[in-house]
Amino acid sequence: MVILNNIYNMKYLRKYNENNSEFDVDFAIAKIQEEFSFEKVKEMLDSEVLEWSPEDEDGSYYSEHSNGEAEDTIITYLIDWYSLKYPSSYSDENEEILREALQKSYNFLNY
Repeated sequence: MVILNNIYNMKYLRKYNENNSEFDVDFAIAKIQEEFSFEKVKEMLDSEVLEWSPEDEDGSYYSEHSNGEAEDTIITYLIDWYSLKYPSSYSDENEEILREALQKSYNFLNY
């Protein structure tokens, strides 16, 4: 019985959080992580790094010459995904908070 109550409460809490109009950075990070695993984001970054590197250069070119363009592109993609999926709980005012939280959650996105 306790387990059923906990499952019911979790479903209720999840629905409440998804409909809550206030921005909750922890909720946003949890939803992004549900959709984009650590490995998936790493693959996205690796692919994006190739876009920012000349074809005739090796893998070290980006790390030596970049200003975080690939990382910024991935972070922007994740924020855009969240803002489209949960528009009522996100506003542009929260972008910097979410950006910093993403860099902490996906530590390889720091530049």
